[in-house]
Amino acid sequence: MVVLYQSQTFPINPPHAQPSLSLAEVWEVMQLKCRKPELFVAPMSASEVLEETDTFIKRTVTFKEGMGPPGGKVTEDLQIRAPWKVDFYNRDSGAFINNTVSQGKDETDLYLTFYFEWPFPKMEAGSEEAKKTEEQMWNQARKTVQHTIDYTRGLAKEGKLGKGLKLEEEVH
Repeated sequence: MVVLYQSQTFPINPPHAQPSLSLAEVWEVMQLKCRKPELFVAPMSASEVLEETDTFIKRTVTFKEGMGPPGGKVTEDLQIRAPWKVDFYNRDSGAFINNTVSQGKDETDLYLTFYFEWPFPKMEAGSEEAKKTEEQMWNQARKTVQHTIDYTRGLAKEGKLGKGLKLEEEVH
């Protein structure tokens, strides 16, 4: 059994990035990510929200063929702690992912961290398969964090932020 642990942090507003993003704008897109993860995570192709409250979402996620788990579909429970973090629990595999927005010295000094725990019950620790999988997961995680920031900035440039849940209707 192997459990891969990874964490990636990127600055949301690095020097010269325009426009500068606010916590409210980042959180608006995090809410979209909860409802439409396929816009942010390359291996995902579709999702459906099954249940939702202010602090909880139960959803299914479908993966592109050859990516994700056998069967290609999982159920996830999301615990939402606005406006700072979302915890994703995969009911099928036991995987855990945390997305956290944090603030540094001032309101524009924001960071986005994605933390991952991916269990692989049939994988042997130290094996070539484990090393290859860890590298693939690491690369995908880095891309996902940066893509989330870039996607948010793109929506800001297009004037699509500040619309709350109506944002979901404007993106595809």
